Amino acid sequence: MQSVKSMQPLKYGQTDLVYRKGFFAFLCGAVLMGVLLGTIAYCCSNADFLYKLSLTQSDFIKSRAEMDHSQILTGSLTGTTIFLAAAFLCGLCPLGQPAELALLVFRGMGIGLTLSQLYGTYGRSSVPYAMGLILPGAVISTLAVVIAVREAMSLSGVYLGISLSDRAENGLAETVKLYGTKFMVLEAALAAAAGADCLCSYLFIGHFG
Repeated sequence: MQSVKSMQPLKYGQTDLVYRKGFFAFLCGAVLMGVLLGTIAYCCSNADFLYKLSLTQSDFIKSRAEMDHSQILTGSLTGTTIFLAAAFLCGLCPLGQPAELALLVFRGMGIGLTLSQLYGTYGRSSVPYAMGLILPGAVISTLAVVIAVREAMSLSGVYLGISLSDRAENGLAETVKLYGTKFMVLEAALAAAAGADCLCSYLFIGHFG
């Protein structure tokens, strides 16, 4: 006879590894590792590649300056929603944990590479403006993605446990519904991050000459 505990959605989260103290810091550390890797990748690139990157970054600043607020908002939200959607789909896979963790590293690499490009293209004096332009929206959206990955890892663990068990599980439908609701809330957080990105572009884009 099945226990009542297995029939209640997300009760596994109370003892699940991903909800234990320190695991959130581990996930944030994966992002920081990605930032470091992105910075190292930029520093180790050859001169020709760096030149091409500088042209790309210059076009990014120029295009940002020419965009209206709705275009910036839509572009920023679309870019971060891709990570959220990827985490959501990985969470439905019993062996999705490695891919979920890789999402965080890849997200960090993008941030590190972007900041390094801005520094290499516009010099040391641009660092405060680059941080003001990139970091507020990036921090909010990255925290949302970290939470999404934590939830995805938890659900992947549930699916893995079901796959390795010969027992039928009740309450899985409710668990998945709650999982989807959490991701809808995280999408709202990404919308707020996109709004911050739009505001920061308005405040700081004019400082890049």
